[in-house]
Amino acid sequence: MRMSGIGSKARVSAALLAGLLWACAALAADKSCDRRCLAVHADGLIESMLAHDPGRLPLAHTYKATENGIAAGLPMMNAWNTASGAGGRFYVIDPVSGQLFLIVELREGSRSALLFGRLKVVRDELSELELFIDRSRGDTGYQFDATRVGTPAPEWSTRVERSRLPDRTQLLAWGRSIFDSRLPAPPTAAGCVLMENGKIVEEYAEVAQFVASGQRKTEKPQLVHIPCGAPPDRPTDPDARTELVDEEQGIVISIGNVHGVVEPSLVSNPTISAFVPDSLLPPYLKLLEQWRGTVHATLPALVPLRATIEVAEMHRYYDGKLQGMYMLERLGPPGSHSPWVDK
Repeated sequence: MRMSGIGSKARVSAALLAGLLWACAALAADKSCDRRCLAVHADGLIESMLAHDPGRLPLAHTYKATENGIAAGLPMMNAWNTASGAGGRFYVIDPVSGQLFLIVELREGSRSALLFGRLKVVRDELSELELFIDRSRGDTGYQFDATRVGTPAPEWSTRVERSRLPDRTQLLAWGRSIFDSRLPAPPTAAGCVLMENGKIVEEYAEVAQFVASGQRKTEKPQLVHIPCGAPPDRPTDPDARTELVDEEQGIVISIGNVHGVVEPSLVSNPTISAFVPDSLLPPYLKLLEQWRGTVHATLPALVPLRATIEVAEMHRYYDGKLQGMYMLERLGPPGSHSPWVDK
């Protein structure tokens, strides 16, 4: 009887020990991925593309992935088939949500493409990959320069003391205002820099002069920087996602879809085009009407066609003001919406 009791106690003790070991393992598995951990996963993602080997990634047993808004298994994606090198990279890291936003110069032979998007890590495994690749200005509808990712404007690289940065709650509130004009826009610093797809935003000075004076300038066009800000007529999206915040850099990411029209732009020869959101279409159409009768209006021009653009807006704040706006875009078919949003 005594021997039987000892065996019973031993079995109970073994069961308790096993339970404790399981609990410890579960706690270790649930431990959040810190900033360094997330950056390592992002570096590994890029290295796997260069090796054309998605199998080296620690993918979750079931994972969600899209490239340019299209769901696909990683071996079927372009990034793992065309990448030949990588240049500069910029990371926005959020250990609280287990997410990282990346902007990377991805080389494809002699050309540079702009890779951007979001990854999510759960239990040290990649559970979500939302990737976009732009190869030209036609992909973005706006500016494009994939070679300047590693050297962003100083407003993005300057280190700021934590006391000058807003807290997470404030960052999320300001982030939601990007695609919701009902929310008050934060104040904008005088030196705020607007960037799009790797490039500081510039526009032809004659366009601004023409709108102001009603007479088109005919001398050689010159480019001027465009200031950043959030006007009341900014594009909106009730389904925009605002959940990724880098508290150490004062950056918030908001991703939304904007509907509009790809319109002709008559400022060069050959003429180019520009995506114009529906909310900003009336003044642009007025500008096109004023251009009629000019020499540029006789050049071949694109017939306007509807499109939808997916925009990841990256805003940086410190000293209570918006210091930098960085918009990364990818044009898509008219009426499309993000597969990451339930409809």
